[in-house]
Amino acid sequence: MAGVTRWLTALAWLSLAVAAAWSGWCAWRWFQVGAINTGIRNGTLEAPKPGADSRVRYAAGWQAERRLQYAPAVQLYTDAQTSDDVARAADAWFALGNVHFKIGIVESRNYEATVGPVFQNAQFDLARDAYRSALRIAPDMAGARYNLELLERLAPVRHLQGFRRNTDPIMLVPDKHNGWTSMQDDNKRGLP
Repeated sequence: MAGVTRWLTALAWLSLAVAAAWSGWCAWRWFQVGAINTGIRNGTLEAPKPGADSRVRYAAGWQAERRLQYAPAVQLYTDAQTSDDVARAADAWFALGNVHFKIGIVESRNYEATVGPVFQNAQFDLARDAYRSALRIAPDMAGARYNLELLERLAPVRHLQGFRRNTDPIMLVPDKHNGWTSMQDDNKRGLP
């Protein structure tokens, strides 16, 4: 009987030690996440170290994008794509597409204001590729599908052409009709 009591006591202390270690680790992670959130909120988040977690790189990219510092945002989102988590990688591709789309719009407006109409912009091509990559990873990502359709309608070269769906649900091919997008009827639609 004393042997069983001794084992139960040892098991209780062991489980208590494991619970204390787990609580300490969770508290440390909570502290780290709180520090990152405070840095984002205050705008004082430092550039992440090369071995930093992809979530930290994504958060730093979001902060750089919010401050209109697009070159660092592109680099940080590109670094965040190396995540092992598929959803995080898709989110990083989507955010990268959004940054390239914003840069393309700014460049097009500046060029049109000083020179004339824009007929090509490499940023729109980069945004298109990033949205397609996000959709290849997560085909049900509605935001990437919507932005890809919007980009196809608003891109300077593409707005002169119509587009129709191909067999690939991500690629759009030129169609010579009235200039509007015609899509197959399915539940994964972007713009109406």
